Amino acid sequence: MTPEELTARLAIPANEGHDRRTTLADAVATHVRPHDTVHVAYADARPNAALHQIVRRFAGTDPGLTIVTAGLVSSQHALLETGVVRKVIASFAGENLPTPRPNRAFQRAVAEGRVELENWSLWSLTARLVAGALGVPHFPIRSLAGSGMADELRGGPYTELPDGTGTVTALRPDVVVLQALAADAAGNVVLSAPYGEGLWGALAAKRGVIVCAERVVPTAMIREHASLTRIPAHAVLAVCEVPFGSHPYGSYNPGFPGVEDYVEDEEFVRDVFTASRTPEGFRTWIDEWLLGTADHDAYLAKLGDRRLAALREAADPSSWLDSPVPAPDGHTATEAMVVTAARRIAGRVREGGHHAVLAGVGQANLASWLAVTDLKAAGVEVELMAEIGMFGYRPRAGEPFIFAKRNLPTCKLLTDVMTVLGALVAGPRTRSFGAIGAAQIDQDGNTNSTWGDDGRFLVGSGGANDVATADEVLVTVDHKRSRLVRQVPFVTCPGRAVRTVVTSAAVFERDRDRYVLTSVLGEGAESDLVRAARAECDWEFDVARGLVREPAPTGEELGTLRAFDPARRFLK
Repeated sequence: MTPEELTARLAIPANEGHDRRTTLADAVATHVRPHDTVHVAYADARPNAALHQIVRRFAGTDPGLTIVTAGLVSSQHALLETGVVRKVIASFAGENLPTPRPNRAFQRAVAEGRVELENWSLWSLTARLVAGALGVPHFPIRSLAGSGMADELRGGPYTELPDGTGTVTALRPDVVVLQALAADAAGNVVLSAPYGEGLWGALAAKRGVIVCAERVVPTAMIREHASLTRIPAHAVLAVCEVPFGSHPYGSYNPGFPGVEDYVEDEEFVRDVFTASRTPEGFRTWIDEWLLGTADHDAYLAKLGDRRLAALREAADPSSWLDSPVPAPDGHTATEAMVVTAARRIAGRVREGGHHAVLAGVGQANLASWLAVTDLKAAGVEVELMAEIGMFGYRPRAGEPFIFAKRNLPTCKLLTDVMTVLGALVAGPRTRSFGAIGAAQIDQDGNTNSTWGDDGRFLVGSGGANDVATADEVLVTVDHKRSRLVRQVPFVTCPGRAVRTVVTSAAVFERDRDRYVLTSVLGEGAESDLVRAARAECDWEFDVARGLVREPAPTGEELGTLRAFDPARRFLK
């Protein structure tokens, strides 16, 4: 064989593999079948265009779908309102942007028995997909033990072991929908980082994946950036070019050429949330935005080029520099709570030598940001983590959302749920500190964010139950009798690792088997502050001999805190 013949024989074509390109409408019509279990795969981007198309395809037909999702949010609740979904297997269901809160459409569907809900934590649900992808029947976890979720799931997909750990059964969805940055026509997929649980769901799928890609590219480009490729073509059923397919959520590009980032459309999310408060309002919205648009192209046309361009422009990594910083004059009780929590986190990290801090959403997140910012300024080596796969990031000003796009370029590591929650939080190599908020906390440190006293669903665990497996945990909560309860109605997170509780009026520290009041917040006589704290707390507590009044936030602390949350979404 001549060199020329050998070169020709070993030539690598620009495109390779079976062409799986099709329209999103055809992909859904062909590959999503009645009674399927559909995994809504999350990376940074969310497959909202695919879910909207599932609504268009099945609304009014009662297909009895089961949805598996890390979090059901915003326009995705249309799946329930239209009767498309009969069962939801999830770690979170509600709203998370800009702040976490229940979604009325979801609450109605659960209360009326139109949908069955199976509750998980983020890592325990992901572990089921990992088991499915690995082809093993079970997977060990440290999450769930001692929670209400364990009580609900025990004897079925969850088994609690004598040592306090547990195992979950493998979960293999029929089909997966995901939003990718890029794919070639054959279906080799580049995901938007961080990677969530998307890869594991894709490899666990029984039939395969419907890929919605911001851009379809030649295989040659996939080869050039193979380190960013996460899913191989043989796992894929269909490839659809779907720009802005994550809208109203955003998409971050970790370095693949020719694909632009875009941020969340908060105005759109707010409009959906407002509409979902009543059945009539939500049906009107669905009729206009989903059933009233023939396909995703029509949906984008309705949004308009100007709006879409603004979402791309706001994704500029330097955009945080334009964020206003409110003057640090005076402070609210919430700001005092967050600053106090930040001080306690910083102190515990220094004392305990923690390597990393992982926070939940809201005030606990802001406290962690402020604490780690101050620690790094003092030369302390500690990193911030976020549950979907962010590690070593530095929070920028202007956007307090836990997964804010402007923070992603600062990460030292972009990874997935398994690495962050399964290994870095729960594993032995990292000394981790967790900071979470809660709707309620009881005298044993157990928290609840799942079911309200009125029996209505709140939002669920998300990653909070997994964060509670950290070496030490701090909880932030408003100081109200309805929040500081004798016993929570549902244990989302067991309190065994909760050492510190910071409220808007007080700091409680664990002393063996109970919490002791060690510090009070606010103005006035200490005795009056203690009396007020007792009046709004349903537990009995002792007062430390060395009770102190927490110093007021400094101008520097307030300035930094308000820079993180200039619109006061969490600081009111």
